[in-house]
Amino acid sequence: MPTSPPRRISPVALTLAVLLPLLVLPSAASAQWRLEGWFGNAFNLGTPLTIAQEGEEEIHIDADWSTRPWRPTWYYAARVSNWKGNSAWAFEYMHHKLYLDNPTDEVFRFRITNGINNLLVERHWRRGGFEFGVGAGPSFAVPISNIRGKSYSFASGIFSSRYELAGGTLLGTVARRFKLVGPLHASFAAKTTVARLRVNVADGHADLTNLALHLQWGLSLQSRP
Repeated sequence: MPTSPPRRISPVALTLAVLLPLLVLPSAASAQWRLEGWFGNAFNLGTPLTIAQEGEEEIHIDADWSTRPWRPTWYYAARVSNWKGNSAWAFEYMHHKLYLDNPTDEVFRFRITNGINNLLVERHWRRGGFEFGVGAGPSFAVPISNIRGKSYSFASGIFSSRYELAGGTLLGTVARRFKLVGPLHASFAAKTTVARLRVNVADGHADLTNLALHLQWGLSLQSRP
């Protein structure tokens, strides 16, 4: 029996849910909470895509990828961090997307959207006006494909959602912030990610590595230290 897509949480509602407790709770001495959000785009290197289906020969594609940041869903990222001096621990959610730009006769469509949802634990350092960081965490994917005439679109993931555990991601980042008014700053970030993914397709699975450069712009709001 077909299932209806799960209800999606608005990014605005999620941001407010995270932000409000940080604003009303007192900060620890010499600690500073920060909430940041970005839009942007990602530039993906071409990487091999391998598709295995039961009873069929494997398909190997030297895949070209794009992100298409504004359609049909948005590319975005958000991070909450706790700074003490010139270092911080942080948690970031990055909603990355992948589209196969060179489909074949057998692979009519292959994309991962509503995304490669990266949940990243990060460590950051501030040096000379720039902020550097590294992170790692699991990746949850929503794969959509049509391979050899067989479609896969409504996945069965965690908590009865469409978000399947697909692998993991490593991240490196450098960022710069510029004060606007009060606690509000403009934020610009360049990030690199390396993700190893296995996603489901009809009667099988697909394996790929995603290497991406992310250029992001957004806003940063911080508490008083």
